[in-house]
Amino acid sequence: MGNTKYSLVTIFTVFLCLYSVSVVDCNRNPVRLINHGYGDVLIAIHESIPEDPLIVDRLKDIFTSASAHLHTATHQWTYFQNVTILIPKTWSDNLTEAAATTERFDIANFVVDQPNPEYGDNPYTRQTRGCGEPGDFVHYTERWVKDEEYSWYYWGDPGKVTVHEWAHLRWGVFDEYPEDDDQHFYYDQNGRVEPTRCSESVVGETRDIHNNYVRCNTDPDSGVMPGPGCRFFPDLTGNNAPASLMYANYLDSVIHFCHSDEEISTGQARHNRLARNKHNKQCCYQSIWDVMLKHDDFPDEETPFREPFNNTTPSFLVVQEVDLRIVLILDISGSMNTNNRLEAMVQASTKYIGYTVPNNTWIGIVDFSRSANIRSYLVQVDSMDTRKELINLLPRSAGGGTCIGCALQEGIKVLEHGGNTAAGGILFLITDGEENQSPYIRDVIDELVEKEVVVDTLALSDEADDGLADLSDQTGGNSYWYSESPDSTALHDACTDTILSRTGANINTPVQLASYKTTISSGGDYDNHVIIDSSIGRHTVFFIFWDLNRDQPVDVTITSPNGTIINENSDSYLVDTRTHSIVIIIEGIAEPGHWLYDIRNTDSRDQVVEISIESKSASSTSDPLRLSSSSSSSLITESPPMVIIYADLFQGYQQVNNAKVTAIVERPSPYDAVELPLLDNGVGADITKDDGTYSAYFLDFVDATCQSSCRYGIQVTANDEDGTAVVIGAAANSAAMPTDYSLIPEKGDPEPVGDFDRVASGGSFQVDNDVEIPSEDDDFYPPSRISDLESPSSDYDEQTITLEWTAVGDDFDQGTADHYDLRYSTSFEDILSDFENAVQVTNEDLVLGNLTSPLPAGSSEEYVVLTPTSGTGMTYYFAVRAVDAAGNEGAVSNIAQNTVVPTPITDDGGLAGWEIFLICLVVVAVIAIIFAVSVLIVLTRRSKKTEKADKSAETHVQAQPNQTAHAHHNPGYF
Repeated sequence: MGNTKYSLVTIFTVFLCLYSVSVVDCNRNPVRLINHGYGDVLIAIHESIPEDPLIVDRLKDIFTSASAHLHTATHQWTYFQNVTILIPKTWSDNLTEAAATTERFDIANFVVDQPNPEYGDNPYTRQTRGCGEPGDFVHYTERWVKDEEYSWYYWGDPGKVTVHEWAHLRWGVFDEYPEDDDQHFYYDQNGRVEPTRCSESVVGETRDIHNNYVRCNTDPDSGVMPGPGCRFFPDLTGNNAPASLMYANYLDSVIHFCHSDEEISTGQARHNRLARNKHNKQCCYQSIWDVMLKHDDFPDEETPFREPFNNTTPSFLVVQEVDLRIVLILDISGSMNTNNRLEAMVQASTKYIGYTVPNNTWIGIVDFSRSANIRSYLVQVDSMDTRKELINLLPRSAGGGTCIGCALQEGIKVLEHGGNTAAGGILFLITDGEENQSPYIRDVIDELVEKEVVVDTLALSDEADDGLADLSDQTGGNSYWYSESPDSTALHDACTDTILSRTGANINTPVQLASYKTTISSGGDYDNHVIIDSSIGRHTVFFIFWDLNRDQPVDVTITSPNGTIINENSDSYLVDTRTHSIVIIIEGIAEPGHWLYDIRNTDSRDQVVEISIESKSASSTSDPLRLSSSSSSSLITESPPMVIIYADLFQGYQQVNNAKVTAIVERPSPYDAVELPLLDNGVGADITKDDGTYSAYFLDFVDATCQSSCRYGIQVTANDEDGTAVVIGAAANSAAMPTDYSLIPEKGDPEPVGDFDRVASGGSFQVDNDVEIPSEDDDFYPPSRISDLESPSSDYDEQTITLEWTAVGDDFDQGTADHYDLRYSTSFEDILSDFENAVQVTNEDLVLGNLTSPLPAGSSEEYVVLTPTSGTGMTYYFAVRAVDAAGNEGAVSNIAQNTVVPTPITDDGGLAGWEIFLICLVVVAVIAIIFAVSVLIVLTRRSKKTEKADKSAETHVQAQPNQTAHAHHNPGYF
């Protein structure tokens, strides 16, 4: 047991430095590499972009250029083989070559949309996962695509820009240029101040952007860092450096990525491990090429070199967006009579058809027990009457066995009815049983994958078939789990999320404000409120579901912020006794503020009541604040288990920071749900601070008795409970560096969000029974890697260096570590490759801080270290790792560096230090000469005059020094 434990910890430590622990369960459009060509690359144009054929033509030009550059950059290994361009439904079909099938804007690899308010027309990649893991999407704007002169002037060849972004998106590498003001320069191993770049063979000049672009960093050997406005400008015409595309892709000479292998190309493309950039920090100082080679695109048994391909021009297909096609597949086997499962499923399906699916969605219905039955082929939902007709077809009774494979086959028939293609259709399977009749899931899954049918699965109860999660995983669908616990709202949440996860870019898609259950005693009242913020309010709907075991409905009263009362006497108050539902629709735009609701239980027994509230954007042209959630994996098969829970909080493309975000994780019976704070602090699971993605490791697994797998369900809530939430645009994404530093996005001014409520489903994940669950006495999990170690200052007089970082936890980002192992070396290579033999810092070496008393995870740590030798010019490299009480060691941090130099001499972008010294010396000499001459004149006059005249002269001599001193401090005197 002990050997297993420590081998697992060792694996974790190494893996955490190279990549994040888990592979992200990403539902973006899958791109396949076949015979060295990338196929099925999807570009989608947002519906808000005005129709213009030029956009399509320019996209073809850009990706034709990108394919050739990609071929060169990967040493003839890859290129873009075929690309699909998705145009919106709002455009005419003149450009369309086919109707879309699986293509949707929400899953596109590249999107053309309105500018991000802070990024403007900068192309960028949304990148929230770790090194080596894929990004989410690449964002282009209409202007960047259409205006060739503009895009070429500021970013260079758009094809090379696309290769830069593709490297983020596909291989999970990061930018090699400095992002923050303190990253533009670094010390080399000789204490020389160098500009951050890759490779070091890129030549250029340093200029002060705050001081009329005068030269700066004029004395790099001094060890003095230049002023805050000093920037390195690569020479646009005189460069021969071939790398790196992740640094200055706009240089004509740059055609490759930086590498660490001398055999790949000349040393002019060598990776610069000393450069202070995000890639070095996140990828443990590996080169771009080294990270790429770990990807499946570059098999180990083959060498990433081959003869040039004769034609790298992609083929293009223009398709037009179509409406969603969904088939509800409902279980009516005998077990559905347990715990009112049939009634609960019909209740959720009624809300789903009646209110959740957007207009123009195509809906079909299949039910199944020992066999399957088509209740309705696809019908387009275009009115409330159509919705009611479909609702009336929902099943009313249950009985018989469970044939899931039969139902899936009938679902395919519904999608293909009338000669249509099944590709892109969604089967939403809701079942509580373990399949016991053929055909089984395994018999039809290959057909589903081949026909590109997506299957969402909702497991009702712990007894539902274990194959559901794998079915969703293989077909690119979502998996959900309803535990039937008294507090679970996962059934309704899943029905909502299966739509929201696919239409989140549509402003007519609602957001969830509340979703929870409460027990109201007999004759009792329950009071609460929901916050309607300024970004929403259109078509707000309150759903109240009373207990399925009670006949007597509850009474609901809603009070608006201005005092308007809505109750059972209002026209908008709708009661459905069949589904135990009360629906209250607020017409028009709901007034922002606190909406109060009172629920009274008039039944003679206690009732469990479920509340769900939704609303749409306040304007049909503006984005609402949205919350979405996901997990790093839906299937966990390795021991010990771990999963990362993510939540994205955005308004359009602007992130919302400093909100309170919490994941509620349901666990197998009889264990209670647990609450897990999700943070956006750049620690542990969270890769980038303040990027709108909140995350944390979930480690509270339980050793429950399940059939063959245990399920866990996720719900995430977000609000501004602390009054600190702000909307802010920040340089959190990955983007190609422009030629003009002023275009590099910087953090904007934060704008308070104000009160808001949001809730979202994060789906479910499944843990195989063969996975070993740690006991309370086991400690398998090491602390996370510290990735933000910095040395902001040094003190020459005190001979100290200050270090700062964010505390990690005892178990990844949870709890408090036991102690820190802090070490230094005067050689970067030594501390990077041989941390164990670097000099260890002890508490006796500290002026501030205690290495044996770390702060809780997420806290800011500050340590001041005495340098071992006095003097100047020595560069020190520091690294640190956290260690827990069981001796589990986190991965070694990024490396911080500092050189202790005298502080009075600074390079502020003006004169060099020696120039300032020479000027001061001349000034002092002139003053001394003037003073000497003045004294000589006075003495001569004193000897020639009478005693009275001598007294007068003496008075004059006493006054002269003050006049001279005044002259010395008056800049205009000379």
